[in-house]
Amino acid sequence: MDYIRETRRFTTEKLAEIRDDIHRVLKKSKNREKITIVATGSYGREEASSKSDIDHFIIYDADEAADDAIKVELEQIEAVIKQHVPERSGSTGTFGKDAVIQFSEMKTNIGGEYDDNKSLTRRMLFLLEGTWLYGEDRFERYQRSLLKRYMENSSEKAELPRFLLNDVIRYYRTIATDFEHKVFEDGKEWGLRSIKLRFSRKILYFGGILTIAEMADAGYRQWEERAIELFGIPVLSRIERLIDDRCGQEVLEIYDQFLAKISDPEIREALKRVEKEERTQSEEYQTLRQLSDDFSAKLSECLDIKYSADHSIHHALLF
Repeated sequence: MDYIRETRRFTTEKLAEIRDDIHRVLKKSKNREKITIVATGSYGREEASSKSDIDHFIIYDADEAADDAIKVELEQIEAVIKQHVPERSGSTGTFGKDAVIQFSEMKTNIGGEYDDNKSLTRRMLFLLEGTWLYGEDRFERYQRSLLKRYMENSSEKAELPRFLLNDVIRYYRTIATDFEHKVFEDGKEWGLRSIKLRFSRKILYFGGILTIAEMADAGYRQWEERAIELFGIPVLSRIERLIDDRCGQEVLEIYDQFLAKISDPEIREALKRVEKEERTQSEEYQTLRQLSDDFSAKLSECLDIKYSADHSIHHALLF
């Protein structure tokens, strides 16, 4: 699994560089203890390359507006990130230099009127694949606090945290639906997005399901600690740990093939050019499309092998 190893090495080294430089520029800021920077996407999954962008957002826990109170700090953070990661993140405002929120926004109104796609995406990626760029202690404290919110109303007789499970399912279904909106109404590129949906988004969902199934096995009183432990491990390493048999190995081998192909500049550019109507004419797309079917089948097989037919995760996913 050469590409998984290589992207893991690249990500680890690049994150260390970014963290050191952000710490250096913020060390004299009077607001440094109020700032936490969260990275998600390929950097959160430990599969970044020199072609990757870095999805990030900032948690600023103070009453004053960030644009006024930490304007200089935001410029410094952006300069560091741009220096290390030239590729720009998406233009939706969910991530990037303008994505500054208070932590309370992540905990309140879950599933409510104001829980829009941006807030759902940040909250779920914070849990499922998030890592810190600045403020490690606060990042871990926020993660624990958010998990408590998902569990606080559960009965001790509950087999698993259904509130959390339902939001993970909702997020995965939402990004699948949102994909249609982005490509057909916003005119976003189709081919590369489609392939990423079939691999990186799917493995993220699978990693969340595994974590919740393991929480069920740990028992109600150990839900929080088991979740903290597993969400603290990047998703590919989590799969390595939890499914350490042939099936898990085959999942990672397929994913390694995906990473290898989208890391190839020619294949990546070819995928960017693919329109839905022309997909059958693209050898690059069709190869990855078939591989994604194998990937989905293998994920399903692993879930069935790992957890017996009477395990609560199967019933909860269906109903």
